[in-house]
Amino acid sequence: MDVFSAMGVFVRVVDLKSFSLAAAELEISSSSVSKQIAHLEQHVGARLLQRTTRRLNVTEIGSAYYEQCQKIISQVEESENLVSQLQGKPQGVLRINCNMTFGQLLLSKAVPEFMEAYPDIKFDITLEDGDVDLVRDSFDLALRITHPQLPDSSHIAREVASIPMYICGSPKYLELKGCPKVPQDLKQHNCLIFMLASNTNSWVLNGKDGRETVQVTGDLKANNGLLVREAVLAHRGLACLASFVIERFVEAGQIKVLFPEYEPERLSLYAIYPDRKYTSPKVSLFIDFFKAWLADNLHQEFLL
Repeated sequence: MDVFSAMGVFVRVVDLKSFSLAAAELEISSSSVSKQIAHLEQHVGARLLQRTTRRLNVTEIGSAYYEQCQKIISQVEESENLVSQLQGKPQGVLRINCNMTFGQLLLSKAVPEFMEAYPDIKFDITLEDGDVDLVRDSFDLALRITHPQLPDSSHIAREVASIPMYICGSPKYLELKGCPKVPQDLKQHNCLIFMLASNTNSWVLNGKDGRETVQVTGDLKANNGLLVREAVLAHRGLACLASFVIERFVEAGQIKVLFPEYEPERLSLYAIYPDRKYTSPKVSLFIDFFKAWLADNLHQEFLL
């Protein structure tokens, strides 16, 4: 039995809380997963997992062993990263976790170009919103849009791009309800709220007299920017959305950006990765590539 390989299988079973999900991710059969866990338990002389038809529980010994397995796997990966650095040839699988909408609209376009340039690097990408544990979930890199000031963390965070947030609406809605002239007019409108944006229902504009924040309300709240955009296109109200979410609809005249005399609030896209002694060349290479790619492809200003 390959003990190190079995450790990797064990870690993924615990992370995913499922033999079948671990088997699918590792591209092996469920029976192979079961056999490796059984052999590992026999090797260490202790029960690591308690499995029933409905649940999978980690024993006390299994929990302690899991933590040690994680450390061992991390150390091996760092050793391989060091060798890769010294060889100067980025390779292997790059595991990325990214915000859902940003991943669908921008990351999805950049990755094929990167793969064309660096065929020795493969990708394993998960799109989801919310927090992620990079170490526990075995991600090399997370891409997150948030305020320019990140909270303190044990991870390294590199700012990759600035994301302008525009207040906008459809021409038909503005014709029916009137176009707000100053930020405080937004209080009289149905404002559609993107819940995962850091500004949520406090929309910010920067004018010649300084920063102005408006508390807005409306009949729709959603945790997906594309859903909010569709409501804007259906003439339901106004929204504050990222430039990359509305760009092609602004250009087509289906969405109008408001308050041209104000500077929109800007959020930051961060590349976040574990603070390790050796950063994998594939991580550094992709971040540098993606930063340059976004500089060429991320619309910063609309011609209003």
